[in-house]
Amino acid sequence: MSSRAVGRRRPCAVAAALLAAAAAIHACGGDDGEAADAGADARPAPEDAALVECSADDGCAAEPLTPVCDLARTVCVECLSAGDCQRSGSFGPSCDQASGYCGCEGDDECAGNANGPTCNADARACTCLLDTDCADDEECELEPYLGLDVRTCHPAAAQ
Repeated sequence: MSSRAVGRRRPCAVAAALLAAAAAIHACGGDDGEAADAGADARPAPEDAALVECSADDGCAAEPLTPVCDLARTVCVECLSAGDCQRSGSFGPSCDQASGYCGCEGDDECAGNANGPTCNADARACTCLLDTDCADDEECELEPYLGLDVRTCHPAAAQ
C-alpha cells in the first residue's frame, strides 16, 4: 500500500472521531442549541432503572417504593397519577407520568412526608437530612432505590 493511500485514511479517521465526539455531546444534552434541563429529575429514567416487571395478574403489592403497575410498560412504578402520590411513602405530592415518579418542587410540599421534610432539588424527592427529621423510632438512612445521595426515614435498627 502506498503512503498516499494511508494519507487518505487519516481524514476519515479524524472525521469519524469528530462525529463520535459530536454524538457524545448531543447525547449528553450539550451543543444542540438548547440548554440542558438543569432541574431535570436526577433519578434514573425508567428505561435505565432495574424496574420490577408486573402484569394485571401479578401486581406490585410486594414493592413498597413502586406499588403501582404501569400496564402499558408492564413495570412497577411509584405513580400513574397525582392520586398515587398521596400515600405516606411517596417521594412527593405530584406525579411525573412519563417517568412514573412522585416528586416535589420545594420543602413546603414535603411537610409531614414519611420520607422527610426536605425536598432534594436534584432528585425532586422528599427526604430527611438528620435522624431528628424522622419519627422517634426511625433513622435517616441512605435510600438505595433512588440511586442518589438521598436519605429517607427507616425503622431504627434493633439494638
